[in-house]
Amino acid sequence: MPSPSWRLDRRTFLRGAGLSLALPWLEAMSHAAPTTVQPPKRFCAFFFGNGVALPGKDQAHFQDWHWFPHTGGADYKLNKSLEPLAPHRADMSIFSGLSHPSSRQLVGHNTVDVWLTGADIRVNLENSISIDQAIARRYASQTRIPSLVLSSQGGVGAKSRSTTISFDAQGRAIPAESVPSRIFERLFEPPASGDLAARKKSLASGRRRVDFLLDDSRSLRNNLGRPDQQRLDEFLSSLSEVEDRLVRAEDWLGKAMPSVDRTKINLDVSPKGPTDHIRTMLDLIVLAFETDTTRSAAYQMCAEDGVGVCDRFPAIVGIGKGGHHGLSHDNNSLNWAKYDRYLAEQFAYFLKRLGSIREGDSRLLDSTMALYGSGTSTTHNARNYPIILAGGKNLGLKHGRYIKQATERPLGDLYLTMLHRYDIPVRSFAGNAGEFSEILDSGKKS
Repeated sequence: MPSPSWRLDRRTFLRGAGLSLALPWLEAMSHAAPTTVQPPKRFCAFFFGNGVALPGKDQAHFQDWHWFPHTGGADYKLNKSLEPLAPHRADMSIFSGLSHPSSRQLVGHNTVDVWLTGADIRVNLENSISIDQAIARRYASQTRIPSLVLSSQGGVGAKSRSTTISFDAQGRAIPAESVPSRIFERLFEPPASGDLAARKKSLASGRRRVDFLLDDSRSLRNNLGRPDQQRLDEFLSSLSEVEDRLVRAEDWLGKAMPSVDRTKINLDVSPKGPTDHIRTMLDLIVLAFETDTTRSAAYQMCAEDGVGVCDRFPAIVGIGKGGHHGLSHDNNSLNWAKYDRYLAEQFAYFLKRLGSIREGDSRLLDSTMALYGSGTSTTHNARNYPIILAGGKNLGLKHGRYIKQATERPLGDLYLTMLHRYDIPVRSFAGNAGEFSEILDSGKKS
């Protein structure tokens, strides 16, 4: 039986060949901190462009493939578009009737810039800080990386067609990273100067990064109790799967990206290409949260208006023959609704991953708010955003309902209430008119 004398600090690292990666939470770490210490509060946002399929009542697939449920409250029924999220309904809320007041008259594709900011860009396209960055600033001193800003396309794009959803305190677009290996590398502690040469030599051998951490993990494992041994094994297994997948994802990107123009890519690649890429990005966010490397992440899964490689994702995975933007201009198309379901499957995958990771007496999902949605309901209609908020039980949220608004309501009401749960005492945000107390558990403090 392991001696009870050893204890681990929350900032314990696995090391090998100049690599260093923070450990996930282990029971051995609870001895090094007061029992009243709560898990870190985290936030992530997932955006997809072009809205969702909302077929009319006169269409054959209205009943089964309308993105929004047909009835509100706790007894709502998920239609096929959101059916993959059924296992998580107790951990999420669906919203309709929310939008940014200053954006309602915009051409719909402009809303990517303001989905997380709520800024009025109608006159000069000047933006403001996004909610993910407001949260990142609050916790930046407590993590090695202030935030992860990701997208399928990368960079910043053009104003009103941004390929990022994150904006700093001056309203400047923050470049998004789209190459999984660069993000994976960034999650490791930078090597000391003396380790750099050894690290480069070791990595040049073709071995995986996770392999270099195994020796250190074996010696650590011998001093852990059985629950922590199992937790460490699960963590390393997950890390290994992430590294394997990112190799596949980048192999696909290498084939998909060389194109004669942005509307055409080589479709003679594995149909798992986009799925591997998206899930690798999601896994990297989980890894960053699990090791407390960052507490804020934003990921533009699909850009607006046919921008970038992500526009061709539907055709690559076998849903129709055109691009995502093209699908969104045909509300009669069942393929648009099927692609909504495909994206919901990816978000469900993320929630399952967060829900499966224990952190003390709770789950990683319980200390994380995960926002999912778009800045338009249907193409060019910047009202009634499709929005889902999941997780955050430890932050005082209550879920399990579809919350419909009788009249259009500022999305800023929801954002302001969320910010307060992160201990950010702002009085206004994103054009809010009030707060959104409906999502709060009255008996739970953050």
